[in-house]
Amino acid sequence: MGSEASIRRDETSGPRDRVDRLLLAFDALADGVWLLEAERDALGTIHDFRVVLVNRRAAEPTGTSTEDAVGRLLSDVAPLAAELGHIARYAEVVGTGEPLEFEFEYETGAGPSWHWVTASPLGGGVVVTLRDVTARVLDEQRRAASEADYRLLAENATDMIARITPDGRLLYVSPACREILGFDPSEMVGRPDWEFAHPDDAAAVMAVRDGSARGPDVRTATYRGRRRGGGWVWLESTTRPVRDAAGAIVELQVATRDVSERAVADAEHAALHRVSEAVAGGVDAGELYRLVAAEMARVLEAAGGRVVRYLDDEPAAEVMGAWRREGLPRVAAGVRLPMDPSSAIGRVRVTGHTAVMEIATRAPAVLPFAIAAPVRVTGRLWGAVAAGYTSPDDAPAGAGDRVERFAKLVSLAVADAEARARLERQATTDALTGLANHATFHSALADAFAHAVRYGPPLALVVIDLDHFKALNDSRGHRAGDQALAAVGAVMRDHARRVDVVGRVGGEEFAWLMPETAAAGALEAAERLRRAIAATLVADGARLTASLGVAERAPGDADAEALFRRADAALFAAKRAGRDRVVAAGDPPAASS
Repeated sequence: MGSEASIRRDETSGPRDRVDRLLLAFDALADGVWLLEAERDALGTIHDFRVVLVNRRAAEPTGTSTEDAVGRLLSDVAPLAAELGHIARYAEVVGTGEPLEFEFEYETGAGPSWHWVTASPLGGGVVVTLRDVTARVLDEQRRAASEADYRLLAENATDMIARITPDGRLLYVSPACREILGFDPSEMVGRPDWEFAHPDDAAAVMAVRDGSARGPDVRTATYRGRRRGGGWVWLESTTRPVRDAAGAIVELQVATRDVSERAVADAEHAALHRVSEAVAGGVDAGELYRLVAAEMARVLEAAGGRVVRYLDDEPAAEVMGAWRREGLPRVAAGVRLPMDPSSAIGRVRVTGHTAVMEIATRAPAVLPFAIAAPVRVTGRLWGAVAAGYTSPDDAPAGAGDRVERFAKLVSLAVADAEARARLERQATTDALTGLANHATFHSALADAFAHAVRYGPPLALVVIDLDHFKALNDSRGHRAGDQALAAVGAVMRDHARRVDVVGRVGGEEFAWLMPETAAAGALEAAERLRRAIAATLVADGARLTASLGVAERAPGDADAEALFRRADAALFAAKRAGRDRVVAAGDPPAASS
């Protein structure tokens, strides 16, 4: 009996139990679900729906329970469905038999909420599924706002902003590409980034992109980029990867700027240093002139370079040294060139000024386009240096000015023995600190001053004196003093740019020459140096401070020494004001007319 009763109880309670479990599973769904039966008027038109079944996820936003909602009209349970026209849409699903999907928004106490609705026909009614997509919509809005901000910034930036796929295809390029490379954005989008790099630098550009997958997150590269009209421009690009939630790179954002002026200045400085070392090493004149021609051509991306000396007794020039790119005919030293006024070198002899010429001759020239600048010795036209190109399009932007600046520098090495002796002195350094010695520094100051007077860029000078150095020397000995000087020299080298000149100009006095730098920039650099010196252990745990005077070349400065005196006066003002500080010099009195 008991066993039969148990069986009967299981038979009657089993289906109910399964239903309960199905309802629990129904309530546990992440989406809201309504099972609705159509309510029709006397004419058979659907005017509302009656709730047959609803889960907790759907009922809670209406402020009712699943039990209370069942059996009631949808317009009573969820008035918003009627207000937003959902009932009419559900009626359309019943009428057509076709499912319908749409998204809607409504306001809650916590702000706007978005739901995605799927309505499918079922018997004489409809089953409606609602999915909360608020997080997705807000994320899309944030990304859209971020994209708008990014484009606003990119469209107005002087740097060229680009978005690139992980394999290097350009997705977006800002309008600054017109100024930097001469291309329109539409000409670049869709093409690989390495197409716009110099063939010798394309591998480096791709390496930066590939390296971004391994870190660090921000990588910077300097390389040559191709201009639309021909020629190359030096670029500096900073690449930042954009990653998805899993950490995979989805795109790269790249900011690129034209650093040609800086790159050429660095190349000029490095080239002059190599020539100076050759002079100091006693290289013979022929090798020196060939070195100058090669260094000049490489700096200017030219196919060939020459150093020539004008002959006083005939209308010709003698090749003193020459260099040409691999594959082009060589030019030997000693060859005499007739002074054709249609050539750049011939034009320089006639005018004494830099010439940019395209040779128009019946016979095709190896390098038909050339830029030549004069080499002067004590004011007399001695000769010229020239850069040759296969096409005017190959010359970099501003090549004329660059050749002239390079000629100004290399003339010191090729003009005569006096100029070479000056370069030899420049090659010497102070043995204790590794900085330029007194003679070298003042020679560089005079040259930089003359360059600034002629071409107009700013020029700043900082004079530095170590505070209480004598007390350190007296209390700890000369060895400690020497260690302190060497330590300060190392700090100065770390803070100077490659184009700067730093020197020891006295016992504990140093000087820092900053070409193309105005007073504001020099003051900031000097303050960083002051703090660095104060933070450095210079000898046996001792520390020193420094007083610094800063001056910028002004029209009232008669010569380089006048600039140095003003910086020195500012240094003494810093001493009088209590030491361990930076003081700027006042402007000199204007020259009388």
